[in-house]
Amino acid sequence: MTRKKLAAGPIVRNARKSAYAALALTFALSAAGCSGGGSPGAGGADGETGAAGDKRGSITVSLYDRGTVPASEGTMDSNRWTKWVNENGPADVKYVTVPRFESLQKFNVLFASRQAPDLIFEFDTAYQGQLYNQKQLMPLDDLIAKNSTEYKAMLEKYPAIQKAATMEDGKMYLLGRPMELTPQHYLLIRKDWLDKLGLDVPKTPDEFLAVAEAFTQQDPDGDGQANTEGTGLSFVAGIILNHMYGTGFTLFGEDQIPWVLENDKVVHDWERIRSAISFQQKLYDAGVVDKDFVTDKNGEKQKQMWISGKLGIYGSNGADVSSYEALKQNVPDAEVIAMPLPETEFGSYSPLLSSPVQMTGMVNASAKDPVSVMKMIDFMVSDTYTNTIQNGIEGEHYTQTDDGRAKPIDPEKNKTELEYNRDMGRLTPLVGKNYGLKNKVSPTDAEKDFIKIYEQAEAAYMDPARPMVGITQRAYLPLLPQNLATINTNANKTMLDMAMQTIVGGGGQAAVDKFISDSQAVWDKAGGAQIDEFYATWYAENKDEAILMSDIYEMGKQMREQQ
Repeated sequence: MTRKKLAAGPIVRNARKSAYAALALTFALSAAGCSGGGSPGAGGADGETGAAGDKRGSITVSLYDRGTVPASEGTMDSNRWTKWVNENGPADVKYVTVPRFESLQKFNVLFASRQAPDLIFEFDTAYQGQLYNQKQLMPLDDLIAKNSTEYKAMLEKYPAIQKAATMEDGKMYLLGRPMELTPQHYLLIRKDWLDKLGLDVPKTPDEFLAVAEAFTQQDPDGDGQANTEGTGLSFVAGIILNHMYGTGFTLFGEDQIPWVLENDKVVHDWERIRSAISFQQKLYDAGVVDKDFVTDKNGEKQKQMWISGKLGIYGSNGADVSSYEALKQNVPDAEVIAMPLPETEFGSYSPLLSSPVQMTGMVNASAKDPVSVMKMIDFMVSDTYTNTIQNGIEGEHYTQTDDGRAKPIDPEKNKTELEYNRDMGRLTPLVGKNYGLKNKVSPTDAEKDFIKIYEQAEAAYMDPARPMVGITQRAYLPLLPQNLATINTNANKTMLDMAMQTIVGGGGQAAVDKFISDSQAVWDKAGGAQIDEFYATWYAENKDEAILMSDIYEMGKQMREQQ
């Protein structure tokens, strides 16, 4: 996401790299939450124009709906936790639900009809930038300065959040939170299938294809039927298999980032894309992937194959214990490990890691009661809200250990009554003793297993010698001007359609080479050279100030050392 402009040009952050070590240390000194400790309560946090005796405000807040709310709990916009917020929070809140994987379409409709919520939560940083360009967002500097206590304290504790929130005009428009640097995407493989077939974890693309063929053809589940698939290719799995070749041009995901550093210059790399598409075409031609992977945009069909025990290699988004647990219920003897990405001619890479700072929220420029919105933001980062949304009600869902961690009273009860509320914690700091699977007091057997998988992923993916793909994480790239963003979106849509057609259409390397030449023509005709020049100029002028990939690893390291 773009940030301020300095004299040198557009820049992701305005802090010098020499300050990053201190910045990372500042990050690391936090425990869970911002240390304010208390809830603003029903009266909210006092502000210049919002004293405790003022009339209680009424606001709207967006909330992802993933379709996971048990019928006994109500709906995503009306359940025990939304009621708790309205009983204990500083304002009356009406939740506006948006489908998680169609959120942008829903938000566009809401904005077009002037019904967009006051407080908006959306992960897509490109969409955040689009809303900023369209002047749909409210600047937050004065609102925070005059009306905030808890969120203001969090900005002081984690100064990188303010840097990440500041846009080209020098004002803050985004809301965010600190996060530990941890694996976000996992490439999981059935080790029991490897052992049964006498195979090793694949270390090259050729070995990967051979393993996927064996998983498809040699009846690894032993049911006597030809009903297994070697590897996923949709959603996270598809993203990972492109990252394996060192390219951020992926078949799925929020946008395409094909730029890499060569000889300390930013270049648009086509050769990595060529190799990645060629490999995926080979997987498809070999019959080791779902023939309909193109339509499985959110990976749900792939997930069902995985948890039913019919898929050998799977791309997991986060530490997805519930999917692992479902797999173990269906196939008790299943053994899963996290595998390093095979090395290609371009080197060794890792899947996506979390960002040390995650920007998740925005305030609608048309919000009629921004002070009440700010009170809600303060409430959402308070210890009371954080502990409740993460752990439930003390004495009902958890007890507190001597070291301050939450111990579930009845894990099965919590699965029904607590787990669906995670998207209510979009400003919850993801650090400290109550965050993360490894800090659970009484992990289930499935969680114990996945802690081992998580540790394997840490060892495989957290090494800077096998870096994430690209110049920096997507959130720290400069925002394209609107005219270039339109060029980028339109050109990439055409190229993605061509890429999918190339993978499923066969034709071998000749078809892949044609795809590359046609894509280059599409890019050139659309004006893509302007985008290439934009990023090249940004890097040349700001490389000593921008947060680059090496800085992210350093910040993550120092945070871990101080936890």
